[in-house]
Amino acid sequence: MIKALLLLLLFSSGITFCQPKEYSGVVKSKSDNLPLAGVNVILKGTKTGTQTDFNGNFKISVPDSLNVLSFSFIGMITLDYKLNDEQNLEILLKEDCNIDWFDERHIGFYLNSGLINNPVGGQFHFSFTPNYNWPTIKTGISYQTNLKENRFLNAYLNFHHLFVSCDFNADINSSVRNLDYDNNIELSSYSVETSLNFNRFSAIVGLSNIDYNKTSENENINSIGPTFGLGTWIGQPFLMSISAKTTIYKNLSEYHAEIKKQYKGIYGFLNYYKVNDFNELSLGIGIELGY
Repeated sequence: MIKALLLLLLFSSGITFCQPKEYSGVVKSKSDNLPLAGVNVILKGTKTGTQTDFNGNFKISVPDSLNVLSFSFIGMITLDYKLNDEQNLEILLKEDCNIDWFDERHIGFYLNSGLINNPVGGQFHFSFTPNYNWPTIKTGISYQTNLKENRFLNAYLNFHHLFVSCDFNADINSSVRNLDYDNNIELSSYSVETSLNFNRFSAIVGLSNIDYNKTSENENINSIGPTFGLGTWIGQPFLMSISAKTTIYKNLSEYHAEIKKQYKGIYGFLNYYKVNDFNELSLGIGIELGY
């Protein structure tokens, strides 16, 4: 009789010892602290699990032999959480960073009009990526004229999306500008700039060289100067980029500002350029097509 009681006691202790623990909690997004519905909560190493409800809550039974829960959700980094004595959990998931660049293969054609000096013009834009390990290469040329003595040419070669992380990427931009105005001003300018992009804001720094000649005043300036600027991207519903920069030379400054807006496949821009006595406000509209 005593042996039977001992066996029954040992059997009951074994059942109690193997009893699974009940864990519950809530899963939230770390960025905004909002609950996430439909998160997969899996006992790591098994196919057993559950999902969070509409309010991000979950409950799950965990055997003593297991001590890790795996939390996974589309757009979030999967988290393996090691369990301890705490049975009411608050789980924070970080956003995953899979960046897709939609500008890597574009061909663009624009009609330009200078509203002050050069009413006729156009622009061609081309971007491509040699392979997925390379930055996006953007190149193009624009030309405006009054069909007489005035002409304004701008060509560029840019390398976009260097040093990419979730919150930061960088571009390297180079350009050449050439201007003839009123048989009086001749200008050639070359620049190399870095655009440091933090989320939707950009800081622009660079270096430029200018050769400026003004015949009427027998003025000649050949100088190298630093470039500084700022830019931003405004998302839905405006889909608009804004940038402004200036280069400071010896006895001369160069200014450039641009507003560019997208509507489906149609792009429009307003561009302002000023150097000494010359200034131009240009309006453009065109299309950019993927390939």
